[in-house]
Amino acid sequence: MAQAWRAQVEHGPFLRDQGAQRYLRHFPLPVQRGPIVDRDGKPLALSVPVKTLWVDPQVFTHQENQWPLVASALGISVNELNARVHAGGSHFAFIARQISPERAEKISALHISGLHSLTENRRYYPAGSIAAPLIGFTNVDGKGIEGLELTYNQWLTGKAGEETGLRDNYGHPLSLHGPARSAQPGKVLTLSIDRNLQYVAYTALASAVKRFQARSGAAVLMNARTGEVLAMVSYPAFNPNNRHDYQAGLYNNRAVADTFEPGSVMKPFTIAAALDDNSIQPDSIFNVNTNCFRVARFCIQDDVRHNNLDLAQVLKYSSNIGAAKISLRTPPADLFQMLHQAGFGQGSGLGLPGESPGTLPAWQGWDIARRAAMAYGYGLSVTPLQLAAAYAAIANQGVYVAPTLIRQDTSSVNGIRIMPASTAARLSRWLSGVTSPGGTGFLASIPGYRVAGKTGTSIMANGKGGFHKNQVNTSFVG
Repeated sequence: MAQAWRAQVEHGPFLRDQGAQRYLRHFPLPVQRGPIVDRDGKPLALSVPVKTLWVDPQVFTHQENQWPLVASALGISVNELNARVHAGGSHFAFIARQISPERAEKISALHISGLHSLTENRRYYPAGSIAAPLIGFTNVDGKGIEGLELTYNQWLTGKAGEETGLRDNYGHPLSLHGPARSAQPGKVLTLSIDRNLQYVAYTALASAVKRFQARSGAAVLMNARTGEVLAMVSYPAFNPNNRHDYQAGLYNNRAVADTFEPGSVMKPFTIAAALDDNSIQPDSIFNVNTNCFRVARFCIQDDVRHNNLDLAQVLKYSSNIGAAKISLRTPPADLFQMLHQAGFGQGSGLGLPGESPGTLPAWQGWDIARRAAMAYGYGLSVTPLQLAAAYAAIANQGVYVAPTLIRQDTSSVNGIRIMPASTAARLSRWLSGVTSPGGTGFLASIPGYRVAGKTGTSIMANGKGGFHKNQVNTSFVG
């Protein structure tokens, strides 16, 4: 009686606490990762329920005569199954992660001692390769490791719940005491992307890359007034639902990660800077009738020889000589300021993994050759996104709006003016000549529409102080 009294009364709280430490457990409740949707609520990334099979090795090892059945159902060898059983702890080891509930049910129906299942979530990407470099993907534990899945991982993750219950010494549940903390699902991420436009942009880009046997390509579509990115595509891409052949360097988001010397697409900003500081006038004329406009030790040439060109014609025929003459009249600090305000040489603020700010050298280091070359897009590097955002400022009456991948309330968009509205209007009118007959971008004309744009071609540097003979970057912005 005395021992019973001491055990139940004197030492009761202590012994109950010790028992609880051995048998009362807090078990995490799975949390649903937030979906990623386009601007109209169409899914781009979803979490779907899947099953994971695990075993208690101390029990499962006594069922080796059943292992061939399990291995066959999983499509692996018995040796591989054995390796998985012994790769975990003494009471827990995964043998299959994130398989379909139907497949897991068939294996569980074998009723093999020590074999258990639990419910997890696996990320599914309805748009497949069309949006893969942008959206990215998660790892097997549901953590974002690329693209927007990584950038907004904390927003999407949510908070796991917890339940309290009793388990025996084999880990088998005996009873639950109810949820100690409910799971908080991740938040919905609503993008500015339009899934239909994303599809159209991707298929057009893929077709062009294949047709012209290019190494790769990228395209960006923006709302010029709000800065919303409506499509951002890269090719080649990968299938995020089956990443066996995924290679980070081959399938990155080229719209923000790849930089290149832009070439003639920079000419409108050269003209804008010169107009802004009155280095030239809207009716200025330039004589480009030469096979070699020499600047320092360099010979600047045009693809086609012309006589006198006005500013509209400098753009229409993409005259390097005309652009160089304009730049040499313009204080370099003014051209640098125009390019900097247009977003070149700095990050976009999107926070995407691998994004490059490009390069825009400080104007104090520009010699006369650099001043001329900057006019037609050599001596700096840009990304496709930067080009799209800069041209959007021309379309937006001279106001630059930072690009965003999150759907915006259009009533609260702020931007900075980088050129007078009159200059932006002139550039838009002049750039429409580029797509007219005789212009370098005539293939971009669309019947019934006025298309303002600019072509760009830059010879790729060979890394040895020179240039490749037959390797170029080509672009069109409009």
